[in-house]
Amino acid sequence: MTACSNTGMNPFASGEDQVNENIKNLMGLQPGMTKGQVFKLAGVANYIEGESWGSVWFYKYRPGGDEGTLADSNVEKNYMPVVFDSSDRLIGYGYEFYKNTMDQLGSGPY
Repeated sequence: MTACSNTGMNPFASGEDQVNENIKNLMGLQPGMTKGQVFKLAGVANYIEGESWGSVWFYKYRPGGDEGTLADSNVEKNYMPVVFDSSDRLIGYGYEFYKNTMDQLGSGPY
């Protein structure tokens, strides 16, 4: 079994250590990266959205805000969206990029 920086960490935990690790890993994101490269860098996303134009991986980067549903905007703002196009390439990240992409391309499951 190979080791990675997230070995032994629960990707769904909300502890400060997990948040700090996500922040450190997400600093290395670059547009054009493949999903495999992002996975190797940041590990398992906390949750994933599938859209007709691509997909979005969300990583916890702010402590707290675990109450409520994922559709709650206050909860969503505690996660860094990492946006991929239909060819599974990273096209951008961050809440504003995600919001603008959703406004331009719309929301719709596969």
